[in-house]
Amino acid sequence: MKKVKLYTLLALLLMVGGVTMQAQEIPSDLTTIYESDSVWLNTIRNYNEKTFLAFGGNQEEKCKVLRMNYEGVVLNEAPIPSHRMSQWRHGGFYDGKFRYASFRTDDNDTLPKLCVIELDPEDLSWTYYPCQWEGLDFNHPDNTFLYSEMIHSVFSKDGSLLISYPVDSAWHLNETEAMHLFKFDSQGNQVSERIFDSIPFSLSNQFFSAPDSLGCRIILRNPVQYAFDCHTLDDEFNTVAVVEDAGKVYESHPYISGWIGNFECPHFVRLNPYNGLTYSIGCEGPLSKDEAKAENKSRSDLDVFMRVFDEEFAVLNWDWGIINPRMNDEGYGMAFSPEGTVYMMGWMDVSVAGSNINDNLYVAQTDEFLNKQHEIYFKPTGYHVIPHTIDFCPDGGCLVYATRRNTVTGYRDYCIYKITPEDFVSVEEAHLHGLAVATAYPNPGGSTLNIRTTMPNARVEVYDMNGRLIHSQALTENVTAIDAEDWAEGVYVWKVYTTGVSTGSTTLAKTGKWIKQ
Repeated sequence: MKKVKLYTLLALLLMVGGVTMQAQEIPSDLTTIYESDSVWLNTIRNYNEKTFLAFGGNQEEKCKVLRMNYEGVVLNEAPIPSHRMSQWRHGGFYDGKFRYASFRTDDNDTLPKLCVIELDPEDLSWTYYPCQWEGLDFNHPDNTFLYSEMIHSVFSKDGSLLISYPVDSAWHLNETEAMHLFKFDSQGNQVSERIFDSIPFSLSNQFFSAPDSLGCRIILRNPVQYAFDCHTLDDEFNTVAVVEDAGKVYESHPYISGWIGNFECPHFVRLNPYNGLTYSIGCEGPLSKDEAKAENKSRSDLDVFMRVFDEEFAVLNWDWGIINPRMNDEGYGMAFSPEGTVYMMGWMDVSVAGSNINDNLYVAQTDEFLNKQHEIYFKPTGYHVIPHTIDFCPDGGCLVYATRRNTVTGYRDYCIYKITPEDFVSVEEAHLHGLAVATAYPNPGGSTLNIRTTMPNARVEVYDMNGRLIHSQALTENVTAIDAEDWAEGVYVWKVYTTGVSTGSTTLAKTGKWIKQ
């Protein structure tokens, strides 16, 4: 019996016995290795086969790091320099230490304006290397936060730090947009710089490692032709190559069609350290901005859209999932394993103001070229799950850090889910751990019912509330669109079955209710 069923039974027994269960409790439907109502996390990073690092904080310690094993036991923890904008997610391991950039935008800190913090993953002691940097070119305090969100940091394989940020004064003095690039060696000494100010672009940019890990790439939006150009630079910031209209591809199918894949909707770009390929994740939809506005749709109606690029930054392949990743998660809706597995994370049934729709978890597993292998879905009852960060597990599967919120009381906590390799390939294991291998959306819906699954040899049956079978068909695609135009408004029951190739036995993979409005 699933955990959620046991939890529900326990709740009923307590109510009958006159004992009221604490309203703030949230059931652990999934395998939950860590949960806290006080310590929030921002980033989880695999360290070795036994432990990983989790960066976050609480009210007392604004910034802290925890070292955990994969059973969720906190082995040790320590405060780290706070009151700064620390880019943990852009850090990496060098000579056995974890290095990340940290900077401030005010004068209320004893540390220098920009520094590299080096963390020992074993005892969580830290040292810092101040960078020879005069400070941010932010002359207008009202814009400080906006511009600081546009600062990106990249570490080379030799431990040197590269940063990019917009030149604020250039815009306010003569309405010229410019991007400033700096490079510091592993000891914080400035070794090179460059200002992008001779090409047309807006301040929207992505900054990430080049395949050789010594140089960098920066994507700038060209407002003249409304395209995104990728500039590849060497370790001295000299331009090596420029790819115009980067990442744009044409595709025509029922769900995403036309020219797609540009970087208008926030895309986050990362170099896969295990294979040298570059990946982006963002959101994409079949509607233009004007069409979306006319139909009263928002960016939450868009789908996860991932691409993989070769060393020349040409698109090798792309794939898509359900709903956009968290917009402030800087690319960590994706994760890579040394074995070549790529994970793509999104969220489903995104909350709408005034509705009871939950935020739910979606994870896809692909090979290194984004050929989809498996998908799993998680829709809890009575609370929201807002996924933030995903990383791989050394023994296979992945970890997902998420925020949970009780839909009745508003009580919130933070957790780390562990999803095993078996959850992706076995209906029984997925069900045991509270996961689904098929889903129906949008729900409520209108003229189209979409059934989504990666299970092989699957079929769907749809019944009305009188138990009459009104539709049945094989599911040969990742997503199957069922025409529901002539169906009466109301509630329908859908069932997805899969048949074993070797055994010939049929298994009920998932059943649920779908509402047509």
